[in-house]
Amino acid sequence: MVGYIFRTAEPSDYDAIMKYMDEHYYHEGPTIRATKASKEEWLPRFGKLVERCLIAPLSIVVTTYEGDVVAVSLNSVWKRKEDERNRKRGGHHMALSNYSETMQKYLTMLQKCHDEFWSLAPSDTNIVIYREISSVGAPWQRQGIASKMLIRNLTVAELLGIDGIVSATTSHANQVLLAKHGFKSLKEFPYSSIVSEEGTRLVETDDGSKGMRINFKRIEEYEL
Repeated sequence: MVGYIFRTAEPSDYDAIMKYMDEHYYHEGPTIRATKASKEEWLPRFGKLVERCLIAPLSIVVTTYEGDVVAVSLNSVWKRKEDERNRKRGGHHMALSNYSETMQKYLTMLQKCHDEFWSLAPSDTNIVIYREISSVGAPWQRQGIASKMLIRNLTVAELLGIDGIVSATTSHANQVLLAKHGFKSLKEFPYSSIVSEEGTRLVETDDGSKGMRINFKRIEEYEL
């Protein structure tokens, strides 16, 4: 693709990725907007997520030739046995008490996607890449960047023994993209279920998405 550099993200990219998250993803992610939560709530979570995803050579950063980040695909690795051990020890659920009610309930839904994935996935699936965030900045959308990120680093994934790719898609655009590329939606968690103690809906997106979907595709279904 002319004009952009696609490469594996490294720990040294942390600051540039966080700048992108601050300037683009926080404002442009439909469900991030829908939570109406401040940067003070979201950016520390983004920071921890970016650190975790930069551990394995599976995340992607797309830049201009001048070095400005225009898109990111932040990916972590999930292992069935590791998650089973964590559940037996009481789990590794996030502390939510310091967040607003909307954030607490939105993040609880994200955690449900994690917790329920292994019971929904094929029984012979043991190690997966989890697409934590896939985002293309608004000025660079509709140029095929998201599709190219989706298939990059798959050879590395196969060498690492990855069985498949899983993604909790929150935006309509990502849901359409993954369906186009052969992902199967295993379950949808409706945003209408995120309500206050009084029953008022807390999350209503402006992009047409009705819920968070947990999606999966086997690695062998890709043409590597």
